Amino acid sequence: MKAKRYIVILLFIVALALGLRLNKVANNPPALSWDEVSIGYNAYSILKIGKDEHGRVFPLDTFISYGDYKPPLAIYVTVPFVAIFGLNELSVRLPSVLFGTATVALLYFAVIELLQKAKRDKKILSDSMIGVVGLLTSLSVAISPWHINLSRAGFEANIGLFFIVLGVYLALLARRRPSIWLWAWLPLIACVYTFNSTRYFAPFMGLGLLIYCWKSIAKAKKYVIPGMIIALVALLPIVPHLLSKNAQLRFVEVNIFSDSSIVKTSNDRIAFDNNSFLSKILHNRRIGYARSFLIHYFDNVTPDFLFIKGDGNPKFSTQEVGQLYLIDLPFLLIGIYYMFTYFTGEALLISYWLLAAIIPAAVARETPHALRILNSLPPWHMFIAFGLVMFLYIIVKRQKTLVTILICCVYLLSIGYYLHDYYVHYPITYSNEWQYGYKQALEYVNQYGSSYNKIYLTEEIGRAYMYTLFYTKYNPAKYLSEKKSYFDAAGFYHVDGFNKYLFPITMPTNFSKGSLYIFPSDQVPPGATIKKIIPLLNGNPYLTIFEKSHI
Repeated sequence: MKAKRYIVILLFIVALALGLRLNKVANNPPALSWDEVSIGYNAYSILKIGKDEHGRVFPLDTFISYGDYKPPLAIYVTVPFVAIFGLNELSVRLPSVLFGTATVALLYFAVIELLQKAKRDKKILSDSMIGVVGLLTSLSVAISPWHINLSRAGFEANIGLFFIVLGVYLALLARRRPSIWLWAWLPLIACVYTFNSTRYFAPFMGLGLLIYCWKSIAKAKKYVIPGMIIALVALLPIVPHLLSKNAQLRFVEVNIFSDSSIVKTSNDRIAFDNNSFLSKILHNRRIGYARSFLIHYFDNVTPDFLFIKGDGNPKFSTQEVGQLYLIDLPFLLIGIYYMFTYFTGEALLISYWLLAAIIPAAVARETPHALRILNSLPPWHMFIAFGLVMFLYIIVKRQKTLVTILICCVYLLSIGYYLHDYYVHYPITYSNEWQYGYKQALEYVNQYGSSYNKIYLTEEIGRAYMYTLFYTKYNPAKYLSEKKSYFDAAGFYHVDGFNKYLFPITMPTNFSKGSLYIFPSDQVPPGATIKKIIPLLNGNPYLTIFEKSHI
């Protein structure tokens, strides 16, 4: 009977999660990022002509995109939404919304499967308490500012997180239903097709599950071995890309090992010490890189990042609350303590999950990074939920009802503050961080652009060609025959123009009659005939649409 009651409660939690992620999602975040429009238009191109923007037919290994070589799954997942809702903000963001909501639901079952199978003192944690831990884990993620922020934009990482949780759940479930080992590894293979950080983390997670579930695996070889073969076959289409130089392009761009200053510092200190043997050991560049790795690793677990301000990039945080709520901190600590006390094996698995998920982000120069360590989110909330249960069932001896009400009030205040800031202040403060203005400019172009021979759109705020393709719903086949494009020396892709659309990096020096110009408002030349000024949501002029009236 309690199990049915818990499922009903879970449905309410999932409905809450869906509402928080879906409400006004087409308008907040206030504009599509350049990755979102790329995902959307490539999905549109696949839908219309079966090719991506580079003319590749149904690519399974990668979408070249801007030369960043996006994993393909998120784009294919977006195709049906574009088919149903058209090419717009909603169709691009709905996959992330739905996968994020599904993650909330799936975590309940993963926690139940993890704890119920544990051979520990059931007097400490009864079956009903395990159910409460599962529900609180789902609820904690449902209201998490970290997860809400990243579920409301078209981030591939959010889809990848779902597959990580699904992979964990299936592996745990396979311990008592061995035939599931036939399919249990496929979600981790899906991660390889979804997002770069998830791609690098999936093998770590697979290794952890392999060790944790080893007794079950050893007894179910007739399912495990065919399951691994199925997983390897599913991996084959992407292997050539993974082994190519193109796959390393993004890593080379952001990793700490390409930081020449570490080598220079090492050489300078060795030279200062007269090339002594000890100096070559102490100032070895490998020690420098190891130190840099540890600094970047621990950047991702600082209190300021986790509980106070969150990620410094406004795309991943409102800057007003941490990735977790401050009220989560005591329950996180309590949860870690009691989990290791009573469920040591499970605590080790959750801790391994958390710590390993940060490794891909730690080799990048930009830290902390909420998107790249998103795979660490479930363990944080598992510990928090466990800590809440332990606090209420074990630590609190009196006035449990009053204490529970007080905790609920603090959480309601925390999420209320976050949601108010997110819906009221965040879009106004940070609209410029989301390439705001391109959509409004291109709406003007759609209405009046036929009167002009050429349309110049600034490249200054990011990937103007892709926004033009997206918001004009430009025919993909026609675009392929018209585009003037190139790859730069670093391997990144640029489009100078197609048809009458041109995308200069700087303002042209020669203006022509019959041309329309869209550039930052502070760059408008004297004598221009201003057609429209597009302000940011805070009211500051941002883009100006103009003609040159006197040539």
